[in-house]
Amino acid sequence: MLANTCNGCHGPNGTSYGPAAPTIGGTNAAYMFETMIAFREGERPSTIMQRIAKGYSDEELKLIADYFAKQPFGRVVDQDTDPDLVARGKQIYDNLCEDCHEDEGMSAIDYPALAGQMMPYLDHQLHDLISGRRDLEKNEALSSKERRKKMRNLKELVETEGGDGVAAVIHFFGSKN
Repeated sequence: MLANTCNGCHGPNGTSYGPAAPTIGGTNAAYMFETMIAFREGERPSTIMQRIAKGYSDEELKLIADYFAKQPFGRVVDQDTDPDLVARGKQIYDNLCEDCHEDEGMSAIDYPALAGQMMPYLDHQLHDLISGRRDLEKNEALSSKERRKKMRNLKELVETEGGDGVAAVIHFFGSKN
């Protein structure tokens, strides 16, 4: 019953069909719980999740996270991707992303799955991370070593690949279904 509220944005069983809300089915329960706490405490920016998460106790958030962790990660939309950007994004992924976002971003064991997420969502999240609006230093789901590595990789992405490299990564993950 608690998870039914999430279906309006994240889709049935957490499989999103909309451009702004991620698919959350199959997400690691601990990561999802920590993310919901971060929303509730105002430590992770969002247009709506901060307000929604405030309505739940820790116990309820844990139940929701456990429920969605047991659902399959649904990749349901074929997105319009540029093959050249996908190929470039694969090279960038191999160099900067693969250590954490395993199996070409398909895995959600330790980190959220990126492959198959809607491209507008990926774009917003990457730009929030790059700009610092989404502060990795406040992400308690990551060790300090992981935070430093992610910040270095994001900095390298921007400095060596620029906006075209960011677009390539988005096209790479968006091409997966």
